[in-house]
Amino acid sequence: MTNALLIVSYGGPERAEEVLPFLQRLFAGKNVPPQRIDAAVKKYERCAEAGGHYSPLNNECRKLIAGVQNEFKRKEKNVAVYWGNLFHKPLLEETLEQMHRSGISSADVFVTNAFTCNNRYCDALQSFNSGAINLKLLPQPNRSRLFLEAQTDTLLTALAQDSLAQDLSDTGKRLVLFSAHSIPKNDASAAIYAAELNEACRCIACLCREDFDWELVYQSASGSADNWLGPDIKERLRDIAGEGRCERVVVSPLGFFCENMETQYDLDVEAGQVCRELGLKYHRATAAGTSPKICRMIADEF
Repeated sequence: MTNALLIVSYGGPERAEEVLPFLQRLFAGKNVPPQRIDAAVKKYERCAEAGGHYSPLNNECRKLIAGVQNEFKRKEKNVAVYWGNLFHKPLLEETLEQMHRSGISSADVFVTNAFTCNNRYCDALQSFNSGAINLKLLPQPNRSRLFLEAQTDTLLTALAQDSLAQDLSDTGKRLVLFSAHSIPKNDASAAIYAAELNEACRCIACLCREDFDWELVYQSASGSADNWLGPDIKERLRDIAGEGRCERVVVSPLGFFCENMETQYDLDVEAGQVCRELGLKYHRATAAGTSPKICRMIADEF
């Protein structure tokens, strides 16, 4: 059988006992100091306290897969959908082995990352597959009309929530911040990554057809701000408040395909707290990865 689709994601812990094994796999071979691992554990604990999830990513993938399977049924396509994660069960290497045992000789691969800088996924696929299955990466969807429409839908929902929550006396202008995971400036893909993000921001703002200013910001850098793409969202929020630029901020996690720890913690906990301290009203769009348009986009590419 060759009619197969493999969805590849990072994975994330869903229970307290899964957090440390997940981080140990994530940081394997990197000589990460114990204090950094301890800080990461505390982040997951804060996520669970604040939102009820250590990480929502695995559940997001389940919803995505169910939606894609429904699209295949609607199109009357008989496609086996597999799922493998880099750092949490179901692990990619185990999924590839299962596919091989099932007689899969070729498969299309969709990576849950819409923008350039997926070398980690590609390296893992090559390392674990060893040529046993002919794998073909589907195009990254950052220019897909359905991807942009799905992102627009989630942003419009957040903008509507912001409007409903607005006091009648509040005439301050709102600002949309599109957020993406920062990467090192010396990464070979950094310039392409930033250009793709800026183009997607521009397209989404046009599709919204609403009057708002927007900026692209970054988050979750693992090193010095001087060496990573910026501006950092928390620093930019402080600058915006100091400038008196606006009274309300709506954040769209454009660079994150699905909800995960970094959207929940770095945005809702940390950036949300900065907004409260600064007197800025904060709303956030959800990640678009499980929307019907995203599921249709993936099924259409197959």
